[in-house]
Amino acid sequence: MSHSVVVDNEELQSEQQTSEVPGKEFFLWIYRFFYSKTVGLILILLFAVMAVIGALVIQAPPGTMKDPSAAASFLDQVRPSFGGWTSILAFLGFFNIFTSIPFYVVIGMLAASITACTVHRIPELWRRVHTPRLHVSPTFFTKARYRGEVHVEASQEEALAVAAQVLGTQHYRVLTDDRDPEHARYADRNARSGIGTVLAHASFIMILLAFVVSSTWGIEEDLSIPVGGSVEVGHNTKLSLEVTAFSDTYTEEGRPADYVSHVILTDDGEKVAEQDVRVNSPLVYDGLKFHQVTFGIAADVSVTDLDGNELFSQAVPLKWTSSDGANAIGKFTIPDSDIEVVVVTPASGRVDSDLAAGTAAFELYSLNSDERLGMVEATQGDAVQAGEYQLTFERERQFTGLRLRQDPGAPLMWAGSVLLVVGMTITFWFQYRRLWLRATPKPDGSTVVQFGAVARFDVSFERQFQAIVEEVGMRLAPQKEEEHG
Repeated sequence: MSHSVVVDNEELQSEQQTSEVPGKEFFLWIYRFFYSKTVGLILILLFAVMAVIGALVIQAPPGTMKDPSAAASFLDQVRPSFGGWTSILAFLGFFNIFTSIPFYVVIGMLAASITACTVHRIPELWRRVHTPRLHVSPTFFTKARYRGEVHVEASQEEALAVAAQVLGTQHYRVLTDDRDPEHARYADRNARSGIGTVLAHASFIMILLAFVVSSTWGIEEDLSIPVGGSVEVGHNTKLSLEVTAFSDTYTEEGRPADYVSHVILTDDGEKVAEQDVRVNSPLVYDGLKFHQVTFGIAADVSVTDLDGNELFSQAVPLKWTSSDGANAIGKFTIPDSDIEVVVVTPASGRVDSDLAAGTAAFELYSLNSDERLGMVEATQGDAVQAGEYQLTFERERQFTGLRLRQDPGAPLMWAGSVLLVVGMTITFWFQYRRLWLRATPKPDGSTVVQFGAVARFDVSFERQFQAIVEEVGMRLAPQKEEEHG
């Protein structure tokens, strides 16, 4: 009976060990996969391709592609540039590449690859400092990339001592070969510079994380504000932005030289900031930045239902022009509906528009089918009916376009950039150097001092290596006695 119990325990332990081995092997396989240079190169190339796509293809503001009406409006804006490719590029996620699932997957795998490569190299960097390879065979000094020797009329002990002094003046650490202490020495310089590689790799991970944080939680939204009007900033704040004045100046060639908006920012009704906002002088408050980006003409439009309940009353920026340049065009969506309204007025300074001065045309479209539901014209101040809605063209007035930005990833990006500079500086300014030397006594009392190093081809190290060899030879050369007459 007791014999049976022992056998069962052994079988149980065997099963546990068998189940543990595959798990360990799987982990090691993943680890080897990610520190593979080939995998790392492929991931870097994929990241570069996505970065190029994001730079060349217009990117939708954060959150736009998740809102069907906002996405449809954005695609209409970019359709003239991409034509029939617009829907295909939208399906592939090219308009929101930095918030797409493939981008997050590549970022995550690239961060894992960098981490695995760093972890894989840390033991080597540790050995550099604490347990370097002190011993090489005598044949090494005849095959090393960098090698040299000097024949001196000095003892072996004196030759090794002088060589150690010369290396010390070049900031080398000199250690005795534990397997051949009488003849051989090991020397290295900047053994701790491997920390630069670790810092640089850590900085890459921080920069990648900054990309993710900025693209996921960052804010970039255009606010079109009529002069004399205000808008709610939103984004879980009680901020309101009012534009009290706007001015623009032009060059002799008619190009905008400067345009500035005087804005007042209030928080729950209390003024917290007031500033003239220019292109390169944003208003900054509590991590939010308001940049001046554009200006133009807007149409004041109001919409009610047939019972007179107000559904919409805002200035609609006329941001676009018709293909012939005769009309100015803007658009908005009626709240809580799938109806998009396109507003068309005669362009400023044009007399060839089909619309009379002081009138506006309203074109209604279904966001679900892109079907045109109707078109009505309205003179300024009059209400017209279109389906279930009453639309009124109040007037035209100037608007200013401000861009709201918040980049929560910026601190990470700056920290990562600084860390990258520090790491690269350590890596390239304090390069790791090592060499071995061997002093062999001859029967005639002289000594041959051999030097060898296996560094990659490096002109600066080659010069330093030759200088060390020559300096040792000069110091050990016999000194001529001065004659006294």
